[in-house]
Amino acid sequence: MAQNFLTQFSDKPRYNTKAVAQETGVPADTFRAWERRYGVPRPQRTDGGHRLYSERDIATIRWLRDRTAEGLTISQAIALMTDGTESNLSWLNTAVDTEPHTWERLNSRLYAALTDFDSTRSEQILGEAFALYPLEEVFLKLVQPTMVEIGEQWHQGKLTVTAEHFATQFIRRKLSSLFNTYNITDGRGLILMGCAPSEQHDLGALLIAVFLVRHGWQVIYLGPEVPMKDLLDTIQRIQPDLVCLSASSTETAIQLMEVGRAINTLPPPAPQFGYGGRAFNLNPMLCEKMPGTFLGNDAQETIDAVTNMLAMRQR
Repeated sequence: MAQNFLTQFSDKPRYNTKAVAQETGVPADTFRAWERRYGVPRPQRTDGGHRLYSERDIATIRWLRDRTAEGLTISQAIALMTDGTESNLSWLNTAVDTEPHTWERLNSRLYAALTDFDSTRSEQILGEAFALYPLEEVFLKLVQPTMVEIGEQWHQGKLTVTAEHFATQFIRRKLSSLFNTYNITDGRGLILMGCAPSEQHDLGALLIAVFLVRHGWQVIYLGPEVPMKDLLDTIQRIQPDLVCLSASSTETAIQLMEVGRAINTLPPPAPQFGYGGRAFNLNPMLCEKMPGTFLGNDAQETIDAVTNMLAMRQR
C-alpha cells in the first residue's frame, strides 16, 4: 500500500508552502484544500502559524497528484492510500459528511468573487473546488449554477453588463483551456457544436463541448452566431455524425427551427440534429415544434442524450 511506501520518507518538517508547490507542481490552494477536507497532508506549524511540510508530505502530495491525473477523485485516491479497511476509512466518511453545504458556500463565494471583478479570488475558489471534486461535478454544481444566477441577475437589471461580461470571459478562458487540452483529432464520432445564427451567448455550448471531448468525442467548436448557409456548407464538407446547436432566447430558438429543418433536408449522409439552451429550459413548449432531439437541461443530460443518439446511429 502507499502508506508503506511513504514511510521511507522523513517526517521532519522543513519546507514552506511555496517550496512544496514548486517541488510537486500542485498549486498551494489545492493541497491546502486537501488538508482542510481530508487531513492530508499533515504539515506542522511554526511559532508564527506558518505551515512546514516534510519530505513525506511532499511524497504524499506527488502520489495523490499522480492518482488524480489517472482519473481517480481525490477521495478515492486518499482511500487507496490507506489499506482499505473500514476502520481506516471511517475518518474519510466523517470528513466528507462534515461539509453538507459545501456547494452552497462555494457558489456564494464564486458569485461574489466574479461580480467583484476579483480574478485572483475566483481562481482560488475554483482551485479549491477542483482539489475536492471531479471536473464535471465542479462545472455542474458550481460553475453552471453560478453563471445561471449571474445571467438571471443581469436579465433582471440587478447586475451590470460589465460584471456579467467579466464573469463570462473568466469562465470562457477556463473552458477554452480545457477544450484545447482534451480535444482530439479522432474519437468516438465527429460532432459540430455551436449556436443559432444570431445567438451571442455561447458559454453553455462551450461547456458541453468540453464535456464531450473529455468523453472521447471529436468536437469541432464553431462558437456563437453560426450562419445557416455556412453551417450547411460545412456539414456537407466534413460530414459530421451530429450537429448540436444552442439558443438562449425565443428569437434564436425560432432560428434553430429553420436550421433543423434545413439539416433534415440534406442528402445522405445527413447528420443527426440536437439542440438545447436556456430558451428551451425556460419554455419547454418550444420543443414541440423543433425538429431534432432536445439534449436536456444541463451538460450531463446532454452527454447522456448524445451517447444514446450516436449509439443508435452506429448500429
